[in-house]
Amino acid sequence: MNTPEWNPSFGPVVSAMIILGAGGCFYVLFQRLQKRHGARNSWLLLLPKMILAGLLIVALLDPDLKLSGWNASPAKVLILQDISSSMDLRDDGSSTRSERAGRLIHELESAAPSTIQFQVLPFDTVLHEPGYNPPSGIERGTDLAAVLMALGNQPKLADADGVIVVTDGGDETVEPAGVPSQPLGIVGVGASPDTWNDIGIGDVTAPASVEENSQFDLEADLYARPRTPPPLDSLKVTLEENHDKNWTPVQSQTIDLSSFHAAAVFHVQVQGKGTLRYRISLPQLPGELTYANNTRIVSVQVQPRALHVLYFTQELGIDYKYLRAELGSDPGVAFTAMYRVLQDQFTVQGDRTGYQDLAAGFPDKDDILKRYDCVILGSFPASQFNDAQTQTLVRYVENGGALILLGGDESFGRGGYADSKLAPLMPWNISRDEPDPATGSFPATISPSAAAVEFTAGLREDLDASAGASLDSLNRPGGLRPGAVGLLDATIANHTEPVVAWQRYGSGQVLGIASNTLWKWAAAGRETRSLYGRFWRQAVRGLTQKLEGGSLLGIHWNQDHYRPGEQAVVGVQLRESGEAGTLRLAGSLSGPNGDTEISLTPVTGQSGAYTAKIPLPQRGDYTFRLSAYSGATLAENYEKDLPVEPLLTEGASPELKEAYLREIAARARGVYVGEKDLEPMKTFLREQIVSQGSSVVVPLVNFWNIFPIVVMLILVGEWLLRRRLNLI
Repeated sequence: MNTPEWNPSFGPVVSAMIILGAGGCFYVLFQRLQKRHGARNSWLLLLPKMILAGLLIVALLDPDLKLSGWNASPAKVLILQDISSSMDLRDDGSSTRSERAGRLIHELESAAPSTIQFQVLPFDTVLHEPGYNPPSGIERGTDLAAVLMALGNQPKLADADGVIVVTDGGDETVEPAGVPSQPLGIVGVGASPDTWNDIGIGDVTAPASVEENSQFDLEADLYARPRTPPPLDSLKVTLEENHDKNWTPVQSQTIDLSSFHAAAVFHVQVQGKGTLRYRISLPQLPGELTYANNTRIVSVQVQPRALHVLYFTQELGIDYKYLRAELGSDPGVAFTAMYRVLQDQFTVQGDRTGYQDLAAGFPDKDDILKRYDCVILGSFPASQFNDAQTQTLVRYVENGGALILLGGDESFGRGGYADSKLAPLMPWNISRDEPDPATGSFPATISPSAAAVEFTAGLREDLDASAGASLDSLNRPGGLRPGAVGLLDATIANHTEPVVAWQRYGSGQVLGIASNTLWKWAAAGRETRSLYGRFWRQAVRGLTQKLEGGSLLGIHWNQDHYRPGEQAVVGVQLRESGEAGTLRLAGSLSGPNGDTEISLTPVTGQSGAYTAKIPLPQRGDYTFRLSAYSGATLAENYEKDLPVEPLLTEGASPELKEAYLREIAARARGVYVGEKDLEPMKTFLREQIVSQGSSVVVPLVNFWNIFPIVVMLILVGEWLLRRRLNLI
């Protein structure tokens, strides 16, 4: 029983007046009774009335009592036991993980109070029925995130009072789309790798997609455990490529694992199209704990070279030299530059696709400018654009194009753009009285808001590695527009200003760079040159974000590949924003468990933009379909296959994923323990599950109906007292 909660019928002032008034009345009444009956009899006569008045005041204050009690039915606790192939490892030298998991479960059941009923459910890639025995000789994967997602989807499991997972965490640290609403405990099973005799392949770095006829680096981290016997100084690591379902060696190198760590880097020349598969292999040494981690398969998607960039300026400067060197040498970018040589004559350099249409100047027709995925404008006056060119550029961005604006003496407000129709494209609130560019040395930092823009990933690390890059000049275009995001700040006069800013405009994106000395990063040294290269490559690709779909629907997915238990996020952008109010979108997903409808939600603040979150609960082939209807007429269809499978084969990363399991438990506000100490889990069962009780709030005047009984007893008692005193 807790402290009562008061719910007075009147405010504090009125309640106080009632209490004081009752006290005053009893004081006056006592004085009168004392003259007639004496002090003792007066108290006896007044006491029942005072108790009755007190009860009435309590009723006016209406206190509530919170009563707690134990649940009448036993608590139901699910124990999810990992039975994947990695649990067969005899990693402590004497018993398998599965055998130890069984003993841990038995210990928990034996130590738990009798008020808990346990149900053990085996799982690997899916959750099985109690008593399931896996067939021998078949690889069993671990889809922990998918199993946690299944708990909320199965009504017969959702009513459990608690969940305990006994697992090694599997091979991949897949972030679950959701965690159980019940109290969650996780027991990690796995011995320290320091006791193993084992070599293996750790992280493998390779691009998810590359352009055809390009090169990329495939880097593999290799390791040996401390108990692996020598010699380890001359191990051959091989790279193979899959052709017609056969593995063909393409490269090999010798590495030294005497220090227990090494890296192998392969320079791969892309041959072919579509999905290419590569396999990295280490030799199998005698007595290893497992050979499953001695190979690793990597898939790389080869795409056509299709990213076209148009650079336009009035005259070329040194900044163009470094920009062309960076983007022109990128195998995935077709770089075209045009600049004025005479009043009405222009020169086209680089990729000359469609150069005849550029000879007369900047495009003033939509079909010409639409050939380019990204337009970069140098520093020149706004007066160099005519009305047709201005309107074409605005429509280009509105309909999904990418625009990059470079700084300089004739950029932004200083170039007369404040009075131009191009002013709304600028991420800053520019004005005609913009001050002169500042010169000096201005340290650059990544803006805190930059995390909201995907293509800034890795820039902070490169900037830190450069030991503090700076800029020698800054434009001062003004404050950011509403909705614009600062990406790079520069420190000037003891405060910071956004020198690189990004904003959406219609369906497109605009990046402004308020400096014309960014090129000096490429000239200064290797560290800042790497920063300069990453910035431009990621900016161009991040801004363009080519959407799938047709002439009406543009589709963007948040990942290239999905694993069981993850959540796919699809973004839909109508190519013509004016269609937003006239179209009806209908989405569906077909998968291993049948078809489900997918509802698309409008994105706040973005016209014609919609999004949907799609849970992917298990392995299999899914198909997403989207239809756009104009009235009853089908306007456009879109369909995409979503294969859902792990990136790693079972056993490729056999160590216990302790940090990953701790993170899941913390996210669910649960507890994680290792197999060596179950006491915290036993406490968790007692405090979080057994102690769960029901509670109910009861008004005091209704408690056991005692209030009217007490009133009746007081009245009867007063009658008896008055009769005894001969007052009746």
